[in-house]
Amino acid sequence: MSDTLVVSLGGNAFATEGRSMTMSGQFAFAEKALAPLAPALRQGRRILITHGNGPQVGYILTRVEEALGKAYRLPLEVCVAESEGEIGYVLQQTLHNLSGGRRPIATLLTQVRVDPNDPAFGSPTKPIGPWFTKEQSTALQRAGIAMVVDDRGRGRRVVPSPAPEAIVETQIVRQMLDLGVTVIAAGGGGIPVIDQDGQLKGIEAVVDKDLATALLATEVEASLLVLVTGVPGVYTNFATERQRLLGKTNPRELGRLLEEGHFPPGTMGPKVQAAIRYVQGTGNRAVICQSADLSDALSGSAGTIIEPEVI
Repeated sequence: MSDTLVVSLGGNAFATEGRSMTMSGQFAFAEKALAPLAPALRQGRRILITHGNGPQVGYILTRVEEALGKAYRLPLEVCVAESEGEIGYVLQQTLHNLSGGRRPIATLLTQVRVDPNDPAFGSPTKPIGPWFTKEQSTALQRAGIAMVVDDRGRGRRVVPSPAPEAIVETQIVRQMLDLGVTVIAAGGGGIPVIDQDGQLKGIEAVVDKDLATALLATEVEASLLVLVTGVPGVYTNFATERQRLLGKTNPRELGRLLEEGHFPPGTMGPKVQAAIRYVQGTGNRAVICQSADLSDALSGSAGTIIEPEVI
């Protein structure tokens, strides 16, 4: 087992609720979110960073659609690749500054193989991009664009989200970590590709970044997986009078609560599934926490800690 720390940042955390997204805002978030990693960077610990891209890839797709007739069309998986470059640049520069330039840091465009027959292609569920007003959402739905709508009538575009089967560049990630490089990979869940007669080919989708992160963390034999989200941890009966934050738990308990419907598929569900798969696959701990608690989560004193079951 390698002493590799994997930290996954939620894409929605780059955008402040109710405010327009900006590049300066993304840098500000990255600096604040990654600051707790400064000691580990300076100590030379092996670190792998992944991230979401929901808002960014949605905005990129919007730009593509607005430019139709003026610029060439970009398929969704290329928009994912562009978001890996954009967010990777933000994180790479931030990590460089936090380490005082003493650590090599690199962003790796990462392809993730999926099954072209995955049922997700017939049922889009992954939200991307900004929230649209009720009127905008109605117009987009009439235009044939799949949307998810909240209780206020606002809508977000939804796209297929097939399950990740393999990380194409796993061996490269391992080699970079062995060389002491802090790696940023599997951004936005990675660029979805299919195997077509032995050849890789892009396919229009967005892979869930938490499930892709758990797969990559397992494949590189990480010692700790931290999934950063917008709330302090995993709650049962979330947003009700009976909500309860789980401190320490295990895959069996989380799996039971997942089946009972405590964790919605569009929000906490994938993080819980990812944590379960990683802990069961490695026998190591996973933590789900908010960015403000990352430092304490690394020491095991914040967030929801998922530990292997003692037999």
